[in-house]
Amino acid sequence: MLFICGDYMEDYEIMVPFQSLQALECQVDAVCPKKVPGDTCPTAIHDFEGDQTYSEKSGHDFTVTASFEE
Repeated sequence: MLFICGDYMEDYEIMVPFQSLQALECQVDAVCPKKVPGDTCPTAIHDFEGDQTYSEKSGHDFTVTASFEE
């Protein structure tokens, strides 16, 4: 399974499926343009705090596990 990632992707949209598939012992990799394995992509969390729209907060640093060249 290959996840194509980018900076400031939604935290739960990448972390939950990626880790769930790993827990099921699936072969999972994440790639990001211009990044190599070990680099990180910052994620974002969108949170509704009573306003009519959401606020954006910093999420986790998601680690890239492969490159497009591999």
